[in-house]
Amino acid sequence: MKAAELALACFLLFAACLVWPLLAIANRPALIAGVPALVLYLFAVWGAIVLVTFLVVRRVGPPEGEG
Repeated sequence: MKAAELALACFLLFAACLVWPLLAIANRPALIAGVPALVLYLFAVWGAIVLVTFLVVRRVGPPEGEG
């Protein structure tokens, strides 16, 4: 998979995680370890975005002519 295709796939995946129907599922009055479920969901998605971006950058490597 090319870098541009991989980046687009990741963008679409994480955009889909942040649309209203999925946010509505996490938007419950329940507390998990004293933290609202929606907040935990948003932090989990954010952490996944950071992790996947890191892994994609490592897989693609530096641009031609660098490093």
